[in-house]
Amino acid sequence: MGRGRRDSAEVDEPAAADGGSGPGQARQSPAHRRASRVVGERIRRGAGRVAAFYWDSGISDDVPALAWYLIGACVPLTLGVAALAAVVLGDGAQAERAASRVADLLPPSARDQVLELVLRTRRDSPWLLALAVGSMVWAGAGATGVVERVASRLLAAPRPGPVALKLRHLGLAAIMVLLIGLMAITATEATGLRARLNLDVPPWVPLLVSAVVIAGITALLYRYAATRHLTWRAAMRGGVPAAVALEATPLLAGYYARAVAGRTPVQVFLVLAGLLFTCYLVAVGLLVGAGLAVARQHALDRATSPSRRLPRVSEPGGAAGA
Repeated sequence: MGRGRRDSAEVDEPAAADGGSGPGQARQSPAHRRASRVVGERIRRGAGRVAAFYWDSGISDDVPALAWYLIGACVPLTLGVAALAAVVLGDGAQAERAASRVADLLPPSARDQVLELVLRTRRDSPWLLALAVGSMVWAGAGATGVVERVASRLLAAPRPGPVALKLRHLGLAAIMVLLIGLMAITATEATGLRARLNLDVPPWVPLLVSAVVIAGITALLYRYAATRHLTWRAAMRGGVPAAVALEATPLLAGYYARAVAGRTPVQVFLVLAGLLFTCYLVAVGLLVGAGLAVARQHALDRATSPSRRLPRVSEPGGAAGA
């Protein structure tokens, strides 16, 4: 009996210590402890969903591959956009302005040489312009191929043979680079028209319009990347955050470029590091958007056909895609 009373006293001592001295504190302390447990559990669940979405699904493994293709596509994309602008606009100065919008991430000396090459090529040989557009499509096919591979794996969609698969990548890349080129040309023409009409447009309006257009382009890529097409609702679920990431990344890159400008002799290395990091962030934004689109598609599939079984992809927002 004495031992039982001692055990009871030992059990009651921590409760009294936790409860505090006043009756008000004794009533509040369990509630605070429950709230702390709930918050901690939600943080752990959120971290687990993010880890499952980004790392366990394999998205993180494909980010370096996409970043590499984006780095390789920088110069061909600049050449192709300038060539397309030269053909569409028929004006070298306007083509240069359109290409400059795409070449902002390149070092100044490299950007000047690329633009001079494009304008001289336009004067010398139209065939080289066609080669510039073709190289832009070929370089873009690698990037669209990575997005297609991720979407096909997460959707468990069948992939065609190597020849048909490459042709599919080239077709997707042609559509993407055509839309990007037309967007750059339209932005250049809109800027010139605004200057000629002396219109005072708030700076956030072009950013908003650009974000909407980019969201539509990325949603188009997500919808048709795999052989199993996503719904537009699911594709836009990934296109919107991807557009936000693609809009924010050049702004960060611009601040970084201004911060390191003039710091010779290591300027070229700092600019190269900024280019690598920028392409990596763009790759993360594109593949995270693809994962969100697929997760949304899985959620829609479960809602319409609960018995359907698909590979599980966790969405960091809280809904787990099956």
